Amino acid sequence: MTFDAKTLVHFPTGPGVYLMLGAKKKVLYIGKAKNLKVRVKQYFLPHGDGRAMIPLLTAQITSIDYIIVSSEKESLLLENTLIKKHRPKYNALLKDDKTYFSLAINHKHRWPMVRIVRYKGKPPANALYFGPFTRGYAARQTLELLRSLFPLRQCSDRELQSRCRPCILYEMKKCVAPCVSKCTKEEYATLVKQVIEFLRGHDAGIIKELHAQMETAADSLDFEKAEALLQTIHHIETTIETQRVQKAGMKDFDALGLYREADRVLITQMLFREGKLTGSYNHFFSHIAQEDTE
Repeated sequence: MTFDAKTLVHFPTGPGVYLMLGAKKKVLYIGKAKNLKVRVKQYFLPHGDGRAMIPLLTAQITSIDYIIVSSEKESLLLENTLIKKHRPKYNALLKDDKTYFSLAINHKHRWPMVRIVRYKGKPPANALYFGPFTRGYAARQTLELLRSLFPLRQCSDRELQSRCRPCILYEMKKCVAPCVSKCTKEEYATLVKQVIEFLRGHDAGIIKELHAQMETAADSLDFEKAEALLQTIHHIETTIETQRVQKAGMKDFDALGLYREADRVLITQMLFREGKLTGSYNHFFSHIAQEDTE
């Protein structure tokens, strides 16, 4: 049984992740969208999606599941989680032939920095990598956000070693100028740790640590530093959207939702692992439920 594209009229128009399923509910492809209805429709239009694998994919689809989220960033995070879990065939085919972007931190360097790298297949094992991003624009956006929050160096190793006075980024408070010893190794290491925690989604821990640093600075009457830390806290709180599907204090559990109409029942099973939504399954039953008496 092939998928009936006419059913897409009932798809939601908000952001989310869609799972294209084949025989025996096998996940064939996972994607994300700003508008689920518009994006999924493109797969079934004559010139909607020109990728060579699309006709092969759509011929095998028997159903399409979706998970609604509240923002594009949530859909990106959830898509990445689901692809790692299910390893769909058609996502793998694309991955083998695509150049990916990641943020790399050369954490073994005396003064680490964050940069964008491009690679095919697996990234080199000489740094910490965060991503991948399928678009360079998304990687650059994330890098710019990091630079606005955490003043790590942005210069090359050659420039780092040759400087005798700080550059304009230091005056703009976008670099702590390790090149001329304006910060200690320990202070810089703390910044690097915060960047790594930030990229791993541990925003709450970073904010707590920044609050402690702000209070220490205020107690020392270093009000300029305290104000800078406060601005960083506000920036993180207002610009970073962690997955709202996370549940504090609840690691691994399944949530069930039930919808009933006459003698038909739909049960949705949502899997949470390490506090994050990692999967969603729909189970349909018909001609088994008794009529409501209430």
